[in-house]
Amino acid sequence: MKGVLLLNMGGARSEQELRSFLFNMFSDKYIIRSPVRYLLAPLISTLRYKKTWRKYELINGSRIYQHTERLVKKLRQRTGEAVFPVMRYTHPLAADLFAEREFDQLVLVPLYPHYSSTTTQSSLEDVYRAIESYGQRPEIREIGPYYDDPLFNASIVERIREQYLDSSAHLIFSAHGLPQKIAVDDPYEGQIEAHVALLKTLLPDAGLDFKRVHLAYQSKVGPMRWLEPSLETTLKGLSGEKVIVYPLSFTIDNSETDLELAIEYKELARSIGLHDYRVCQVQNDSELFVEFLATKIAG
Repeated sequence: MKGVLLLNMGGARSEQELRSFLFNMFSDKYIIRSPVRYLLAPLISTLRYKKTWRKYELINGSRIYQHTERLVKKLRQRTGEAVFPVMRYTHPLAADLFAEREFDQLVLVPLYPHYSSTTTQSSLEDVYRAIESYGQRPEIREIGPYYDDPLFNASIVERIREQYLDSSAHLIFSAHGLPQKIAVDDPYEGQIEAHVALLKTLLPDAGLDFKRVHLAYQSKVGPMRWLEPSLETTLKGLSGEKVIVYPLSFTIDNSETDLELAIEYKELARSIGLHDYRVCQVQNDSELFVEFLATKIAG
């Protein structure tokens, strides 16, 4: 059997699922790069999940599953292939899939446009562990980083156009942050910067002119130094301006777009006097994204 696996982080639809998500994430050696993770994972997940879930209730839980289910359905219809979602930290896990099915061919499609050890590498290694644990030996093809693909970038431009105001607005490409000590050995930051540079050349040709285009990083946690500039700092420097935010690191909307960007940072935008603040959807199951993925799957 041939299978196409769409790899992503997962998300929480309930309090207990959030607890599992936090435990599995902080147990990941690519997130906490020290044996201390075996102490931190149960501690953080137990102490934080109830308080964090109260925020998740503002968006009725992560929508990553609804978007992914629609994407899977469209890709099955478009390609005729057996397409499956595989999440890194919540069900359906890779182990769930290989416990139920046996494959002789696999196409692995990370739903991360840029390569990072914390996302792509972690998800791929999780799949390979599950394959080995169930004794399967499929032929495997991996889809690599695709931030520079023309069709993929057309799907981004399409989403930006949906929120476009006029040339007086600022556009912020908001990428998920990384601690500096991880980023220094990771290709992620360089790919993000190259992606923003490429998109800057594409936007005017699409008739989308902005007062200025910015790159910023979101989701910092803890006291260590992270990639800069932060989204908070960037927004504070734009008081009185109109701002459109595009979440550059994601292809499926999730709590970090629906909650962090669309609600929490919107509150910040209001408090610092931004004239207008808008967050773009990412690709989800858009027709251009389906076409792009179908092309990649076909090889």
